[in-house]
Amino acid sequence: MNYKSIKDPIEITYTVERSKFIGNIAKTNSVDEAQKFIKQISQMYNNATHNCWAYKVHEGGREIANYSDNNEPSGTAGKPIYGVIEKFGLLNVTIVVTRYFGGVKLGIRGLIDAYSKTAEDVVKASKVVTYEKVFIYEAKCDYSNFSFIQNLMQKQNNFKIIKQNFSDEVYFIFEVLEDNKEDVLSLIKNKVYKLNLVGNSEGTL
Repeated sequence: MNYKSIKDPIEITYTVERSKFIGNIAKTNSVDEAQKFIKQISQMYNNATHNCWAYKVHEGGREIANYSDNNEPSGTAGKPIYGVIEKFGLLNVTIVVTRYFGGVKLGIRGLIDAYSKTAEDVVKASKVVTYEKVFIYEAKCDYSNFSFIQNLMQKQNNFKIIKQNFSDEVYFIFEVLEDNKEDVLSLIKNKVYKLNLVGNSEGTL
């Protein structure tokens, strides 16, 4: 399954009418991870006026989403934050926006705009990337064929060698995206005399 999420957890700050909004974002792969991240940020800023949040994850074969206004007026915080997740088409992500009230009421429209802007700014600061299923293989070949494989990797940029060991032969481990797997394997299968699938994960290569 390919999906868009953010690359790195990051924090940004936005100030409007003396209220300080702090946006935090993280890649979370389950409801449990999302809840732990929300708890972590809420504890970090436990003296804040509000810690509002939204998440969307893929778990158990379905998409699960939730959000909270954390005592802000209904619909002014959690839903706008979730709206940003939807706007960018993100999955497996959690955003927490912390507010320190600055003494000036922002009104319904002002709150919606402030929470939306903070959430959008933290998404943009983190960078959106596409995650794909990555297969990990181990292989052995001679030196001349390893040179061919290295040149192929540099030219096509659709697989990546993550470990290599040189002796009388070359042992190496490489990652390849699911969409590129058949093409890469067909190109190198006659160049190696050992090729085993050792696992899979997700990544961006």
